[in-house]
Amino acid sequence: QRGMAGQTGVRETVVPAPVWPAGFFHAEPSDGGERPVGARLTLARAREGSAPVCLATPVYDRDPAPGTGRFVGRLAHATAVAAERLLMYEVERHIALTLQRSFLPAHVPQTPGTEVVVRYEPASRDTEIGGDFYASLTTSQGLLTGIGDVVGHSLDAATVMVEIRHALRAYCIEDPDPRTLAERLDGMLQRYHPEVTATLCLALVDPATGHTRVANAGHIPPLVVTDDGTATYLKAKGPLLGLGLDRPPPTETVLRRTDRLLMVTDGLIETRGTDLAVSMEHLRTVAAGAPLGVTALCDTLLACLGHNREDDIALLAMRLRQSDTPRTPSRAASP
Repeated sequence: QRGMAGQTGVRETVVPAPVWPAGFFHAEPSDGGERPVGARLTLARAREGSAPVCLATPVYDRDPAPGTGRFVGRLAHATAVAAERLLMYEVERHIALTLQRSFLPAHVPQTPGTEVVVRYEPASRDTEIGGDFYASLTTSQGLLTGIGDVVGHSLDAATVMVEIRHALRAYCIEDPDPRTLAERLDGMLQRYHPEVTATLCLALVDPATGHTRVANAGHIPPLVVTDDGTATYLKAKGPLLGLGLDRPPPTETVLRRTDRLLMVTDGLIETRGTDLAVSMEHLRTVAAGAPLGVTALCDTLLACLGHNREDDIALLAMRLRQSDTPRTPSRAASP
C-alpha cells in the first residue's frame, strides 16, 4: 500500500535477499545454479483507492531471461484490472441483494388455520435488482397469497414491485376479491407506470372451508399438490397487468387438508432453449414426488431446479393446517 500511495499504474522495487522477512519469498536456483540475490516486487493498481496487486519474481546477478521485467509488469497490470472488475462485481451484487431483500418481507404472517412458507433466491450471476415478489396477507375473507414479477431487471422494476406490494396491501382491506385486486392493480400501472407490465397470481383461501378463488395475470398458474403424489395446475389465466384488458372471472376450487397450493415465478423453471410447457411439466413431476409438508416441498424444488438460474426465484407454498378440518362450503364452487 505504501509503495503505491496515491498512484495508479505499475511500479517496481527490488528487495535484497538479506532483508526478506522469514517465509516471505522462496525461489529456486536458476538453471545455472545461481541463487537469487533479491526479489523484484512489481506493484500495479487499476484506479486510485483500490488495493494494489503485487507480483514477486527472483532477481539474479545475471538475468537469465532478458525482458522478464516488462512481461511481469504487463501481467501485474492485467491482473490488477481483472481484480478490480471482480471486486466491483461483488460490491454491486452485494448492494443489489441487500436492496432486493429489504424490499421483501423478512417474516410472513401466518393466518389462523393455514401454514405458509416462502423462499426467495437471487439469480446466480446477475448484479441487477429483479422484480420478483410474494405476499401473504390476512383479510376479512381469509388468507390472500400472491406471487408476481415486474418485467425487467433494474432499480425501476424493483421500485414498481414495491409499489404493487404496498397497493395490494391497501386494496385488500376494502375488497380482497382476487379479480377486483388484479383490476385495480392493472389500473394503477396504467396510470402511474404506463411503460411497465407485470405478471401476478392471487389466491384467496377461506381457511374454514378450503374454498379458494384464483385470479391470474399472465403468470404461471398455481399448482395443487396432494399428499398422495399428484399435482395439477389450476386453469387460471388472464392478461398481464398494465395492458388494460378485460379479466376473466376467478377460477374457483376447494382445497383439502391434504392439498398444498404452490405458486412460483418463472425463474425456477425457465431455461433458455426449452419450451415453457416442458419446464412446467418438469415442475409438476418434481412437485408431485416431493416429501409431505410445505417446507419440504419448497426445499425439494430449490434443490432439484434452483441451481445456476439466470433469473430470480420466488416460491410460496400454503396448506390448511392439519388440525383444522374444512367444513363443506355453504355454496358450490363455480367451475
